Amino acid sequence: MVAHLGNGASLCALHHGRSVDTTMGLTPLDGLVMGTRCGTIDPGILLYLMQEEKMSVDAVQHLLYEGSGLLGVSGVSADMRTLLTSREPAAREAIELFTFRVAAEAAVMANTMAGLDGLTFTGGIGEHAAEIRQQICDRLAWLGVRLDPAANAKGAVRITAPGSRVDVLVVPTNEEASIARHCRRLLVAGL
Repeated sequence: MVAHLGNGASLCALHHGRSVDTTMGLTPLDGLVMGTRCGTIDPGILLYLMQEEKMSVDAVQHLLYEGSGLLGVSGVSADMRTLLTSREPAAREAIELFTFRVAAEAAVMANTMAGLDGLTFTGGIGEHAAEIRQQICDRLAWLGVRLDPAANAKGAVRITAPGSRVDVLVVPTNEEASIARHCRRLLVAGL
């Protein structure tokens, strides 16, 4: 499983190198709680906002894309670095929600794959926030996930503790290179 955690965030379940499940939906709103985007919510909320709160479609769209997520929950920031250093209780609540939702969706992915043998963290939060990785993995301990605290703190590539049934890695992301490779493949194929 790959946990791409940053201002945008998603999980992808992989089986023999092929995606078999993802937290993403039709739009970038669905799935995990993100910096300013809501992630998965009850669709009835949209009706409530428009009918009861008299919000326009444009106002609801702005709220869901730019005023929700970590920013909306914390009221402090969309930036995980800021939330991790904040003393505001709402900042801690936003972090708790984020790690809970990542772990909950990771459990769904493990169900899709009938188990979990590897978890890779990537993206700005995934690569640089040891506390977030620890909280997520602690929530996944029932799946056999164990971290080496020292390796996690220094951001080593392999942060798995001895005896862990799940290999846990931290891999830097290079989205631009990945997009370029896919485009090149399409161009070579004449598509």
